[in-house]
Amino acid sequence: MVAGSRGEVKPLYVIEHWQIAEPDAGRQHLIAQGYDVRVVEPWKGEALPALIGDEAGVMIMGGPQMISEATASNNAFLLDELKFIEDAMEKQIPLVGVCLGSQMIATAMGAKVSYRDDGAMAMGFYAIDAKPEGKAIGLVDDMMVLNGNSQTWTLPAGAQLLATARADNPHINQAFRADKTLALQFHPEVTRPILTQWQSEFGEYIGRPGTQTKDQQNAGFEAYDAKLKAWYRNVLDDWFAGHAHLAT
Repeated sequence: MVAGSRGEVKPLYVIEHWQIAEPDAGRQHLIAQGYDVRVVEPWKGEALPALIGDEAGVMIMGGPQMISEATASNNAFLLDELKFIEDAMEKQIPLVGVCLGSQMIATAMGAKVSYRDDGAMAMGFYAIDAKPEGKAIGLVDDMMVLNGNSQTWTLPAGAQLLATARADNPHINQAFRADKTLALQFHPEVTRPILTQWQSEFGEYIGRPGTQTKDQQNAGFEAYDAKLKAWYRNVLDDWFAGHAHLAT
């Protein structure tokens, strides 16, 4: 690790929303790269940090909650997270949101997040179409990405659409950016143990319209995960590189 002039490590906050089987691939990579990764779990009652604007970054991860139902008593902490997201964006802190995280960012930006009217959801690997802005961050047409979601967002005003899905995915919009904020509807962070956890804890969703079978999910992970993880590591390196690890 390269020391700054004061030798102070800048924190990179990761906001989690459920008890995952192991630290996800993104968190593992950032720790290996020397970031001071600090996990915060508001769903357990932990307080969100006060942002000063000099943080290395913020990541808002996925979870079983629905931002459209944040007023429910057990999800009220999500309302505090919306204010936290707004603060991070106002302070120009590099921000990445995954699945629920992307939906929260979209909500904070005034977009709509909702279920499909027909109840269809995505669970498995699906191909994307990359927009020119998405190709600038390494997304490519026909790239297979892992989805696991029953809600999705409309594109917020002022955001750039990076990728859309093919017709076999019930949720068309897959990624957007707004300045230093990146929102991913798909899940590049999921490791094999986390996918196994999905299939156990959320197995009742398999078989709903739009979902893939467990065997299809397993085959997809075997075939496509390595490429997806390589893309994700590169994106995280690039996204947070503009805000150095260490204070100056």
